[in-house]
Amino acid sequence: MRLLFIAADMHRGGAERHWATLIPALAHRGAEVRLVCLNDEGPLFEEVQAAGVPATCLHLGGRTNAAGVRRALGEAGAHPGAVVTRGVSPQLIGEAIARRGGAAHVVNEHTPLTADGELLPLRPHQQALTRTVAPLVDRVIAVSERQRQPLARRGYRGDRIVVVPNGVFDEQLASDRPRDRVRAELRLAERDFAVVCVANLRPEKGGRAFVEAVSAARDQVPSLRGLLVGDGPERAALESLAAGRDGVKLLGSRGDVPDLLAACDAFCLLSEAEALPISILEAMALARPVVTTDVGGAPEAVAHAQTGLVVPARDAAAATNALARLAAQPQWARELGESGRERQRERFDGAAMVESYEAALAEVATR
Repeated sequence: MRLLFIAADMHRGGAERHWATLIPALAHRGAEVRLVCLNDEGPLFEEVQAAGVPATCLHLGGRTNAAGVRRALGEAGAHPGAVVTRGVSPQLIGEAIARRGGAAHVVNEHTPLTADGELLPLRPHQQALTRTVAPLVDRVIAVSERQRQPLARRGYRGDRIVVVPNGVFDEQLASDRPRDRVRAELRLAERDFAVVCVANLRPEKGGRAFVEAVSAARDQVPSLRGLLVGDGPERAALESLAAGRDGVKLLGSRGDVPDLLAACDAFCLLSEAEALPISILEAMALARPVVTTDVGGAPEAVAHAQTGLVVPARDAAAATNALARLAAQPQWARELGESGRERQRERFDGAAMVESYEAALAEVATR
């Protein structure tokens, strides 16, 4: 099976991390896979290349770059069986490549859902382009059941939408340093109950809600500590917010997230919009209970009061109380974490995810 993956870039984000895992895994299973980035490479582009997958960046800078678009359309000459796209511009160019090369066009849909169950809105011109391409797409692979109806409302044919949940591999989460050593580096005492949030620091990811909830929950359980990991446009504002609140620390972008997850006692993600967060699945794989919001596929992963706690989005009191409950009952928190690990292995396993993608792509691929 010959597959061409097209994205805008491979910067660090949940969808990009998913592709950085999926693409090499499909290649390992025998598919002829190639990655094309339209605008920029990003650090995960290099990871894909390092895994032996041919990858190139066209540096289009926009759809008006006629020479760059012609180079992109030249990918049809490699005769892929399926063109897999993510994002508005990749969909538009991917549809043209697929039709020119006689290939199937598959959209991999990671667009987050808001608390009201709708996909994050597009700009007017993006909406128009998507509605033009959507009915022509041969297959849509969503990552959450909750995406089905919103995708159909956006113009994709309902009978062509399938759901393959994200998955994680245990070997990707191996901790390099002992838990006690990492906790010492983070200046966490033995009795501290540490909660970590790993996210891009954008408004919809709930960084502000996390800082405020941890700070408020510490009034009930003083041993609670919060760690916020990530970078983004909100970092300066969040650092200023955390500076005035005891018990919350920003760590910036880190390359040792598995070590941090293993060193902490729980994971928290208070997003206002999500698809199916890989960070939640990673925490579950490491037996950490999860506090998250009822958006997108998050509650499909986290079973309330069984593997963690699910709270309404933008409900500060509910988030505060959930963190305080876990911190006040560390044994219960550990039990939730163990149940979460079992659920992750049953429903969100990396190998099962890759097999499902392989089957979905093989069903429509023309070669």
